[in-house]
Amino acid sequence: MKKMAQKNLFYSVLLAAVMLTFLVGYFTLMLPSLYVAYMKEQDLESIKLQHRAFVETGTYDGVQVKNPTACASWKIPFKGDSIDLTTKLISLRITAHDNSIKELLKELQNSVQNYENMDSFREYQTIFQDKMSDWQRELTKIYQTKVQLPVSVDILSKQDTDNLYYGESITMHTDNGRSVIMEFNISDDQNQYTNYLAMEQVKDGIAFTVLPVVTPQMGEIKPIVLQSLPMLGAVILALVFIFSKIYSNGIVSPALSTIEDLYMQVQSNYEKLKAANQALLEENERQEMFLRSCSHQLKTPITAALLLTDGMIQQVGKYKDTKTYLPKVKQQLLWMQKMTAEILSLNQEGGNARCCLYEFIQSLLAPYRIKAEEKNLQILLEKDMDVYIETDLQLLSKILDNLLSNAVHYSPVSSCIQIVFHSQRIFIRNEHASIPDELLPHIFEPFVSGGQKNSSHGLGLYIAAYCAKRIGATLTIQNKNGGVEAELSLSNMI
Repeated sequence: MKKMAQKNLFYSVLLAAVMLTFLVGYFTLMLPSLYVAYMKEQDLESIKLQHRAFVETGTYDGVQVKNPTACASWKIPFKGDSIDLTTKLISLRITAHDNSIKELLKELQNSVQNYENMDSFREYQTIFQDKMSDWQRELTKIYQTKVQLPVSVDILSKQDTDNLYYGESITMHTDNGRSVIMEFNISDDQNQYTNYLAMEQVKDGIAFTVLPVVTPQMGEIKPIVLQSLPMLGAVILALVFIFSKIYSNGIVSPALSTIEDLYMQVQSNYEKLKAANQALLEENERQEMFLRSCSHQLKTPITAALLLTDGMIQQVGKYKDTKTYLPKVKQQLLWMQKMTAEILSLNQEGGNARCCLYEFIQSLLAPYRIKAEEKNLQILLEKDMDVYIETDLQLLSKILDNLLSNAVHYSPVSSCIQIVFHSQRIFIRNEHASIPDELLPHIFEPFVSGGQKNSSHGLGLYIAAYCAKRIGATLTIQNKNGGVEAELSLSNMI
């Protein structure tokens, strides 16, 4: 049991190591990329909500924007000299007063009116970029000629931005066919920047929304994941140890008990099978021995009957007297008939039934009372009407019939036969009789008889012992108190 628990713990730790390996791989390889993809989806949803709020209400009220300090929306009307600008903090209307700015605004208004007629996004992007360049030049000119600040600004140095950014890409999305969202991606050595521009034509102009964000990088997430791995591993190992202990106590131990019970059951069944096999071998040996004995015993009467019959047929000497010798032939045949009937009755069974033992023995005694009267025998039967038995009555009758037959046959004239019931046992005692000491150990073997005149063929006690074994009873016979006592133990039957 201890070995199995240790093995269970080993496999649990191994499983924990495999799980930890998969988790490390997942957190370091897959989780960062999934997080980046998730954040980009959230950024895209944020520009959609932000733009939809501006189109419908003109403000960001009730909308949580992703970058409230830099996001903005504006609307360029098809007519007029103003542009509406909205941020999270303020909404403005910018009106042009300079004629050059007004002219540029009209050109931009004429361009955006053809928004739906443009063949491609690239066409609109080119026009938009050209207009923005014109606006930049014109605003610079106005600043230089008309705007005077209280301070002067001189450019001391200017960094070349040609190699500062790389990986520029543009992706276009649609929001249910109502607006177009352009996604501008660009990177430097440390970060990736994404700018979303949503535009949609409204009834009196075109609305634009801008959302600049910094896209998270996988390299930024991996150190955090790696820092959390020791704690994650410790928690997993602790859980594995706890559940392994619970598993060992709650499942492995009962399983071991079940295995032990199963082993004991298998061992018990094996012992029963071994005993049944041994009983079968003994029964085969008994039948083989019995058949040999039968063939030997039957030889004598058959030979005698054949000799008598042949002598009478040939009319040799005294065998001419058929009236004298035919009855002897018949006697031999009857003897063989009786022995054959008893042999055939060995395997007969009648099934279990319940009866009163006193009444049952009374019925068996009936055929022997005439012979008992001829020999002046006294049969004393203990009268106990409350003793009942449940067993195979046909086999029991063979046992008791043979014991009663021997008691009547071998009891001397004017003696007594006692039949007593006591504590699940039946005693049959006949007075003034005895079994020779040399014969007593063999009385249950077939064809063993007392050697007296008119003795039986020696199958009675053999059949009685065999039937007793069949019903689970025990039969013993011994010389006792100047007589012969047969004891039949009927344990668990009464």
